[in-house]
Amino acid sequence: MNSNWFIALGIALVMGLFGLASAGKQVHLVELWWNQRDGPQTATASALAPIIDCVNRVDRDTRLTYYRLITPERNERQPDLPAVAYPNNRDEFGDTTEPRARLIQKDICGPRISLKLEHQQPGSRLVGVTDRFVASLDIFTPIATDSAPSNPTTQSAAYKRLFNENMEALLRKELISKGTDYTSISAELRRSLDREEQRLRRAQLALLEARFGQDLHWHVLNYMIVARQAVNQIDQGVRNASLTPQALAALTNSVQQAGDGSEAFLNSLPRKDRNGDAAYLWYSVKPNVDAYLEALQTLHKDWLAHAAPQQLSDDYYVVTRRYDALLSYYNRQARNGF
Repeated sequence: MNSNWFIALGIALVMGLFGLASAGKQVHLVELWWNQRDGPQTATASALAPIIDCVNRVDRDTRLTYYRLITPERNERQPDLPAVAYPNNRDEFGDTTEPRARLIQKDICGPRISLKLEHQQPGSRLVGVTDRFVASLDIFTPIATDSAPSNPTTQSAAYKRLFNENMEALLRKELISKGTDYTSISAELRRSLDREEQRLRRAQLALLEARFGQDLHWHVLNYMIVARQAVNQIDQGVRNASLTPQALAALTNSVQQAGDGSEAFLNSLPRKDRNGDAAYLWYSVKPNVDAYLEALQTLHKDWLAHAAPQQLSDDYYVVTRRYDALLSYYNRQARNGF
């Protein structure tokens, strides 16, 4: 028998034993080594991917669960609550085909999601933030699950049967306390990831252009970077009251140009070249691209028309939710295709 066959079998067996003995630690290290051969940007992207995946697929719905639980009486928008506190439903935030967060939490948000980052960047502050996030998530989820009635329409009756008033008060107090801790560390992790991602995506964009020119992958990634920068700057401008109609118009125009650039490049390709992963990704998110641009244009139009503050607040809410949906569907396709 060919000796090479034995070598291949031996490598496979050793890798299998490594996976069983240490829950994939060696596999992560091999992946990190391989990614580093392609460049530091690829290695960093690979190291951040499990953390980003956890935030996108679990943290989003966990935060929504918390906001609904602390305001269970909400049937309508309450003007005294911040926008993030009154999401109407899960559909507003994008992809709803994922299983519920609590069902995939152990697989997606395990304690080792920062392992590759820790080996690549020892002492990274993001590692500590991620580990504290995972620990807080593990503490909060059972409390949120116990606090959520199986049938919201019979919530009051269910609570009266299961808990006396004192127990219900204690449970709600714990829910708010642990939920506040969780959303705080979640926000810190998101801010840290956002800073790292913004730096990384620009570096990846430059790497793509250096290797392949401004191809369709470049155009799609460029669009997502521009779309992210726009919503970030709008959000910051709203928070510190510095956003102007002129600035909003410039941001809207940048988003439109980036989207038009992607569409024009795709249409310039021969029909036989429009079937790749990048093309499919763009086709998949195009409705969300259009909806996001429409929301930006509506906010700008209403602002110029001196719409009431509540209308502008509603428009801003739609902008943020349309971006959330865009990002969610983009991530789903990118995760499956790349």
